[in-house]
Amino acid sequence: MLALSGTLDPLHLNDLLEWLHMTRATGRLFLATGVVTRTFDFAGGKVIFSSSSRAAERLASWLLRKRLVSRPVLLKCLAVSQIQGEPFTTVMLREGHVGKDELVAAGTSLAIALASRVLREERVLFRFDPHYPVRLGEPVNLELACSQLIMEAAVSADSRTPTDHGENVPPTSLEPPALEALFWSTLQDLSGTPVDPMEVVAAHETLLRVGELLARWVGQGPPLLPLPPREVNLVSQDLQEGRKPPVEQAPTLAWDFLALVNGLDAPGSSRAASFHEAWVMAGGDALLLAKLLLENSRWRRERDEPLDETVQRLAMARAAAARALAPSLGLPEETAATAAVLPLVLLALVLTALSGGAGPSAALQRATVRRLLPLVGQAAGTASGLPEVLHAALTGLPAHHPGAQVAELAAMASGESGSGECASLLEDNPAVAGAFAHAREAAQKALEQPGMGR
Repeated sequence: MLALSGTLDPLHLNDLLEWLHMTRATGRLFLATGVVTRTFDFAGGKVIFSSSSRAAERLASWLLRKRLVSRPVLLKCLAVSQIQGEPFTTVMLREGHVGKDELVAAGTSLAIALASRVLREERVLFRFDPHYPVRLGEPVNLELACSQLIMEAAVSADSRTPTDHGENVPPTSLEPPALEALFWSTLQDLSGTPVDPMEVVAAHETLLRVGELLARWVGQGPPLLPLPPREVNLVSQDLQEGRKPPVEQAPTLAWDFLALVNGLDAPGSSRAASFHEAWVMAGGDALLLAKLLLENSRWRRERDEPLDETVQRLAMARAAAARALAPSLGLPEETAATAAVLPLVLLALVLTALSGGAGPSAALQRATVRRLLPLVGQAAGTASGLPEVLHAALTGLPAHHPGAQVAELAAMASGESGSGECASLLEDNPAVAGAFAHAREAAQKALEQPGMGR
């Protein structure tokens, strides 16, 4: 069977599903609407599983929403599934104290809710990949006929989405059309700058390849990242001495904790805005989650990358600066430190991914990173269920949000070049300007601390 892609009027979703049923298709259907991509896995023309790039629209969050399983049990099962690479439903059957019939019923209601949400959109980008390795033979299989799915989605009286988090985000995604638009916008940024045509072709191919990898990353569940050896050593030492590592010494671990804890996103549930809050919300399982990540080879990088030392130094400086800035911006210190450090994690990810292709000019790489980072931040933040303050820190939007401001100012205080968005804030707000002076001193002091390379 051939791969398919294009733009779909939601009213004709039934036609697409009927065609997949008639051809007994097996593969994954991607339906992208704005920042969210919803997926339906097919086997023999029937839907066997569904999910979403939004944390609130995944099965774990759906079970929490329906109050079928307690949050601590769901968090542990979600962590085991993601860290050990087991299907979430398999872990739930083994450790979640829930039966197969309950999981099938919950999965079916989620699939109908996702299809219903798609039907309410004005424009849908669709893509069917017949080569996607869908999980066949799993104990929890929806066996949902396309006719039943579309009928129940269409007549559903429930007009609510699984959650309304992130409804104000811009219509962006990591799907190929969005990346194409990003690439040509990047070239417009370089208007007047000489660029070799062959370099443009190579940069285009690299961007599409990187975009595909990142789209898979945010679509696989809570998007975890492997810890660099340098960070593993720091975290292990802290845990052995009975201390929770600070966010500046464990930025990747902080990202993973926030992705797991906030990956359970349902109405009425709390969301962690800092590494400290995520650790507290994990409760008695916090140490277990940390050890699962540290002891599993899938989540430990074999060797340090050239960027790791730089990220560690900047994380120390940014966190110190952010804590000095926090009171003037109305943020808790740990939230400010987390908001300042997390963007470094995604910056390192994007730079490392882009370095795998043909080397573009410095100007083209800077322009690409500047455009791509907010897109990745929005997609990864949505997939992780992050609260608004961390979304703002990762995307820089809206520019007036304290999360975006503390991330920008902490970077500037650490000696990094800023975008200029906060210049007026420093001019118009004496309290923030005074705090920024202290932030620069704190950042410099952090950079001068001995043993930063331990």
